[in-house]
Amino acid sequence: MSKGLVLALALLAGCAAVYSLENLPLVWAPERETKASAGAAPSEFFKTKVKVAPFTDSREKPKLIGENRQGQRPEPFTTSDDVSAFVTKHFKELLIGAGLTVVDSGESVMIKGDVQQFFVVETDTYSGDVRLQIVVTDAAGKTLWEGVTSGSSTRFGRSNWSRNYYESLSDALILATSSLLQERSFQTAITAKH
Repeated sequence: MSKGLVLALALLAGCAAVYSLENLPLVWAPERETKASAGAAPSEFFKTKVKVAPFTDSREKPKLIGENRQGQRPEPFTTSDDVSAFVTKHFKELLIGAGLTVVDSGESVMIKGDVQQFFVVETDTYSGDVRLQIVVTDAAGKTLWEGVTSGSSTRFGRSNWSRNYYESLSDALILATSSLLQERSFQTAITAKH
């Protein structure tokens, strides 16, 4: 068998191999959304000192963040990273980017969160869905506001490609954060005198 034929067969075998989406690190990769927005929030909203506590993760399978459902059997997309730590970090960055005063101490209010959904379904498109349970407390721990915020993101992309999963999750988290920041009752809880 010639070297050229061996090389061609090796390349074909490589093309036929399934790209694994298991135990990958999480990557922040917003595509359509670049930052969260608080909309027309009152000026006091941006001046209040806010601390973000580390989020928890109540999902049943914390490492599972997506599935390719194009075939007869779903192919999982799993991460080796801590989803709650990833969400905490980027949620905090999104608040800062939206103009909020985020502090590590001396806060007037604290935002606590729980990751209830952080998932992408791949069929003909990539559909990302992020849902967060949010609790706002005063410095003494009294609950001022509690609710759920969510964001969804849909896009086309190359099949079984991690980049599309990352983009879907990042955009969905940005949209969930914007939805929270624009919620009037949330704004009122943040700006109320404590």
